Amino acid sequence: MTGLNVTFGAHLPCRVLPGGDPEPASHALLTELADTAAASGYSSLWITDHIVFFDPWMDCLLLLAAVAGKAKEHNLKIATGVVGLPLRHPVAIAQSFATLDNLSGGNLIVGVGEGSTQMDFDALGLPFEERRRALEDGVAALRELLSGSNVTHQGPYYSFENVTVAPGPVQKPCPPIWLSSWGSAVGMRRVARLGDGWVASAWHSTPEEFQAAKQTLDKALTEQGRDPAGFPNAVDTMFMYVDEDGARARRIAGPIIEQTTRGPFDTASGHFLVGDYGECRDLLTRWAEAGAKEICVWPLMDPVGQIRRLGEHVLPSLI
Repeated sequence: MTGLNVTFGAHLPCRVLPGGDPEPASHALLTELADTAAASGYSSLWITDHIVFFDPWMDCLLLLAAVAGKAKEHNLKIATGVVGLPLRHPVAIAQSFATLDNLSGGNLIVGVGEGSTQMDFDALGLPFEERRRALEDGVAALRELLSGSNVTHQGPYYSFENVTVAPGPVQKPCPPIWLSSWGSAVGMRRVARLGDGWVASAWHSTPEEFQAAKQTLDKALTEQGRDPAGFPNAVDTMFMYVDEDGARARRIAGPIIEQTTRGPFDTASGHFLVGDYGECRDLLTRWAEAGAKEICVWPLMDPVGQIRRLGEHVLPSLI
């Protein structure tokens, strides 16, 4: 089966997964992964954000900076999928995003969300219950900062006067700002109202749930006078382990997934890309037919080998 009109991203190893590779990513590993992704048919490199977490977690923006030069060299997109925007002041993170857009040659996708884990907010002394209010005002402020100079913003959550982020981003008027949602009606209306794209989560939805949420999004976009057909999306946090032997893949991946998600390893739901080449091809087809336009896979271990293996044995039949 070919011609599914879907592209693929590779998730950088930001998190030291329990039971997976024991050491945090090195610069050499990140650059090798970027080269491998480009050679194997991927279109983008992704990262997910936490400040503190149950497991060790590296700084997502610094990891993207480490591969930004390779992204420019290979014309790969780099994307945050996503940054918890309320965890950073929009002025500070606007500078980071503008720098990343320059380093990557204008290949940045800014993915932001409200933040999902209270421990991040507690560590920074920020009110978890105000995260949605901070997100909405933060998106408006961020877009203004990345689009112009001498920006004054007087919002319900953030206020500042005459701020210029320089050098500004390469992309004009600013890098695309995508919003995350796990599929709630309120979340999809927020994406339609504030976002340039939608970041979904395979960990938190099945292909069928994604398809239903996309229908809600399409309706909300139409109500906003926007064309659903031209609105991009990506499915992130799809934990992956592929092997020529599906039983061996499940035997290796199952314990890592159960420790990582603190939940059961459900092989039928579509949350996890684990199995042999045919099984993985079938699941990716299921996601694409549900409306996914970009699918980002997150190797559970051996990220370079896994990105290469999926690219060699599965992706050519899908793209």
